[in-house]
Amino acid sequence: MKWVFLVLVVANVGLYLWVNSHQTYNAVSVVGGETDINVEVMELVHERQARRINEEVFECMRIGPFSTADTFSRASRLLINEGFGFTRNVFSARELRNFRVYLGPFTTQAAKETAERRLKQQGLDYYAYEDKEGELLSVAGLFSEGEAAGAYVAELKGVGLDAKARSEVRILGPWRWLEVADAVTEERRNTLRGIEWGDAKAQAAGVPCS
Repeated sequence: MKWVFLVLVVANVGLYLWVNSHQTYNAVSVVGGETDINVEVMELVHERQARRINEEVFECMRIGPFSTADTFSRASRLLINEGFGFTRNVFSARELRNFRVYLGPFTTQAAKETAERRLKQQGLDYYAYEDKEGELLSVAGLFSEGEAAGAYVAELKGVGLDAKARSEVRILGPWRWLEVADAVTEERRNTLRGIEWGDAKAQAAGVPCS
């Protein structure tokens, strides 16, 4: 009976090995045999979204800003003559409050030159600014917050510079823009870029379509 049991064990082992080897061979042959897969259309979702975004980035063109109503109207006529459809966007003027840090005004030219020399010694950026009080030396541009301007004045005073700060209000705008939605080819976009708009500030730039 022992030899019968041994024969059965050997037979089962052989069958197990044959089945596994057959399945492995089939798995390899299936992978290698799929030569008709179209790899180009096998995109991940984020890859497809990125491609779509890239295609839409420069689908529209924004032209401006136009500083006057006359140049705005002239540019509109140019677009009509070139066969472009467009929309007009006008944003109302608004007030912008900033804070200037400055030195001056100066009673003599020598006092101004002394202040300039000390600013240079400190490695500080400045520029001459003329207003009704006289010539000033504006330091570090304009600040959007009074607290930051005051802190900078204190810093300058700490190195011996007689700095001051003041509030200024500027009027921005109105801003006038033209938006072209049908510049869908590079040729049409180049046509827009090549037009002389008659306004120093105006230029054409690609933007995503809204």
